[in-house]
Amino acid sequence: MPLRVMGYDYGTYKKQYDSNARKYQASKGLEEDEFLSRMKKSDKFTPVITMIVYYGEKPWDGAVSLHEILNIPEELKAFVNDYKILLVEARENNLTFHNIKNVAFFNMMKIILDKNLSKEEAKKKVIDYAREHNVDKSVIMTVAGATNCKLDYNALSRKGDFDMCTLFDEIAKENEAKGEAKGIIETGLEFGIPEHDILERLQKKLNLSLQTAQEYIKMYGKQTRY
Repeated sequence: MPLRVMGYDYGTYKKQYDSNARKYQASKGLEEDEFLSRMKKSDKFTPVITMIVYYGEKPWDGAVSLHEILNIPEELKAFVNDYKILLVEARENNLTFHNIKNVAFFNMMKIILDKNLSKEEAKKKVIDYAREHNVDKSVIMTVAGATNCKLDYNALSRKGDFDMCTLFDEIAKENEAKGEAKGIIETGLEFGIPEHDILERLQKKLNLSLQTAQEYIKMYGKQTRY
């Protein structure tokens, strides 16, 4: 993750630099070194802050800095630039949120990821929380996204039966389907089964649309021809 954050930050700064450099296609009004670097001493970029929100069930045990993934002697640490990430765990953190949507999101995620609660207990607590606090649909959809659940909130709302029970049920079905699909795809590719046959098996066994089956192929195997 430290490497990914370095890449994200660099990419954003590089985009700012490229946009700024386009102003200096000619040397007129520029010092020689300014023209060569395509940047004036007075030019400044917007700072980038990248925050990682971790919503895994287990506590984060990965690196939070570049030094942690380097085999570096103690005497060299002072000479090797470190790169630290800003990590927020959805399950447990000591942050104070002021935006009501952020408060609702992290409170709901904390309930869902509470290992001391059974699924039914967590479901009831989340439902009670969502109803008591009149949680905005954008928060519910964000929770769904964080748990890899595809939901059409508006379609469910029109049926008049949308609540957090539906969310939990959809999450469970989605994750179960993904697990089965991954197994079918990996096994099929390992034995050299043509992708169109794998697509057909996905559709029949899991009752998937062609589009969804294709998405799973792209996700878990090589891209299909269709």
